Amino acid sequence: MGRVLFTADLHFGHENVIQFDNRPFSSVEEMDKELIRRWNNKVEKCDLVYVLGDMIWKTKNDEAEAIIKSLNGQIILIRGNHDRFLSNAKAKKALAGVKDFDDITVKLEDGTNRRCILSHYFMPFYNCHHYHAIHLHGHSHDTHEALKEVEIAKQLNDEGFINQIYNVGCMHWNYAPVTLDELLKT
Repeated sequence: MGRVLFTADLHFGHENVIQFDNRPFSSVEEMDKELIRRWNNKVEKCDLVYVLGDMIWKTKNDEAEAIIKSLNGQIILIRGNHDRFLSNAKAKKALAGVKDFDDITVKLEDGTNRRCILSHYFMPFYNCHHYHAIHLHGHSHDTHEALKEVEIAKQLNDEGFINQIYNVGCMHWNYAPVTLDELLKT
C-alpha cells in the first residue's frame, strides 16, 4: 500500500458550491475536471484516500460511478450530509468502503504512528484527544462556522484540554488530497 491521504467537501457536480466557497472555477464542468486533475496529480494508484464527506453533490445517471473510477487510489468515504449519490449501487460499489466514522492509525514519514479520528463533522471532544489523537473533519468549508471551530479548539487547548483538529476540506488544501505529514506541518 502507498500513502494515506485525506480530503473533504469536493462537491462534484455542485454548481452553487463555486460561489459558496468562492472557488476559482467558472463552471461546474471546469471544477469537476480540475478536481480530478489535481487529485490524480497528487494521488498514486496504490494510495488510500479518505474522503471525509460531501464527495458528490448530484449527478445524472451513472456520472457518480464514472467520477469515482476516474480518481487514482482506493477511496473510503466517511459519509457526509450531501452524499446522496450513495443510493446508486454502482457508485457505492466503486468505493473501497463507506463509513459514518473511523478511527485509524497513520504511519508518518519519520516512521512514527499517529491515531486519527475521522468524521465529516467537527468534534471538540473526540475519542482519545487527551492521548494526542488527531481529529480530521470537513463540513464547514471556509465559513464563519469554520473560524469558530478553530477558535473553540484553541480555547480548549489554552484551558488544558489537549486537541489537534484539522479541517481537510479541499478548499483549504488547493483542491487536492493532503497527507497527515502535510497537515502536521501547518
